[in-house]
Amino acid sequence: MAEDLMDKVFSFFSGDGLTDEKQNMLKTIGKELSQSKYSKFFRLRSEEADPSFLSFLFSVYKTIYPIKLFMKDEAKMAQFRHLTVESCIDNNIKETLNRLSIPNLDEKSKTMTGEAVIASIQADVEILKNQFDQNHIKNVNHRYELTAALNQFIKYNFAGFFKKFDAHFADGSFIVEPKFQAVKAILIIDQIGEFLTVTQPLKPEEDWNSILDLIKGIEGQDLVIPEQFNAMIKTLREIHTSKILELMVQYTLRNPVWQWKHSTINESVGEAWLESKKADAQSYITKINNAKKNSQINALTKQIFESADLTRMENYTVQLSEAFRKRNVEYYVYAEGINYLKAFMEDFIEKELKELCDLLIIRGQWTNNTMSREMSESLHKILNQTTDINDLDIVLSEEGSDGSRLRAAMLRIDRDPTQARYINSIVGKINTQAVEIINEAAQALIIIGKHLKNLIEDLQKKHPELLINWREVTLASKDPLPQRMVQDFKKINYFVQLMRLCTQP
Repeated sequence: MAEDLMDKVFSFFSGDGLTDEKQNMLKTIGKELSQSKYSKFFRLRSEEADPSFLSFLFSVYKTIYPIKLFMKDEAKMAQFRHLTVESCIDNNIKETLNRLSIPNLDEKSKTMTGEAVIASIQADVEILKNQFDQNHIKNVNHRYELTAALNQFIKYNFAGFFKKFDAHFADGSFIVEPKFQAVKAILIIDQIGEFLTVTQPLKPEEDWNSILDLIKGIEGQDLVIPEQFNAMIKTLREIHTSKILELMVQYTLRNPVWQWKHSTINESVGEAWLESKKADAQSYITKINNAKKNSQINALTKQIFESADLTRMENYTVQLSEAFRKRNVEYYVYAEGINYLKAFMEDFIEKELKELCDLLIIRGQWTNNTMSREMSESLHKILNQTTDINDLDIVLSEEGSDGSRLRAAMLRIDRDPTQARYINSIVGKINTQAVEIINEAAQALIIIGKHLKNLIEDLQKKHPELLINWREVTLASKDPLPQRMVQDFKKINYFVQLMRLCTQP
């Protein structure tokens, strides 16, 4: 039945309807096929692939199968990619990398200031960029292109091909070589075309031994005999050069211009490797800066707050933000700053600063009402932000609109990655609101601090110029006014510094 069908197909592809030019081209192809070194692969009269061709493919498959198993192992391939780069670097680069290694940097951090360590890292990164130049990058990329070409080749579906002729063929079984029969070439056109594509980048003049040595270093033994592998590559190149497979298809299809699909392998692992080393160095710099930043924050909070319990926010918090961080989505960037701001409002502004400002603004007789008005407006602007902060926190609660939507999106994100965009939108909006609140509060405190500093200086003058009734105002204060004003000014100054640190990237 199948033979009858194929006879009809071949009848369709007979010379009827072909131009004289194509018929002449096909005759030439037939002549080349019969004269080729690999003519045994194709039976011209019956247009069949000879069993010797299938046996050759099986020998190739048998040779590369251990490498196929190796390249299926992601952990081994990750190590292989690393070693591919390392095999192309010289001792000078290795010395620079050693200086940039975390153990080495940790040792430096014990005896050097953070600024000095950062300077040394930046200097070594520049040295590395100059050492790992375009020639090194080119060599790395080329070596990895060989790996990519080999990986593309070993992924060719040999087993699926052989099962076309033996339904019981078992992948990786080499105890007994299958007994292949001749097969109509028309049935394996696609497989031949794909085979030409995946074998095209394999050239015998390339340094395949270096690739095999890397594999051996990881595996602990040769997965393939180097001489046998190189001989196989040479034969594959000869087959390509002979065009025997290409001619087989052209003759079978009566299409003298048929072409297999060419592919280009371009790798940029060299550039990626250099960027990763720069990123590692920058990560250590960030670690140093964060340590310094956290140290400064701790020092400032001790100067500003008397209470040890500073947790005031319930939903927009650093702790609840961790769930977002773990999913690599937007998180609550300004949670720490907003929390300190709320604590500062509750512990200092709504109590001490409001009372002091009321005393100075209401009791004081100002010579310049514009200054007192600025101070008053800034105070009220901060006090009004209590509502904004509470609203921001409430909207993220279980009953809040944003809180309920975020929880639902986080539950779905594993099976629906598009939820990440939705989460980023909501959290990004909240972060924008948070930093605006912090910046407005800081600006208002700067204005209050500026006027408070002027008043401190005015109080010390023999003839004050801003307030004309300092004696009355001083007597109305519950604590000594000069010390009180100085202490409050310091707290405001410290807190503005704290907000700057909490809003730094």
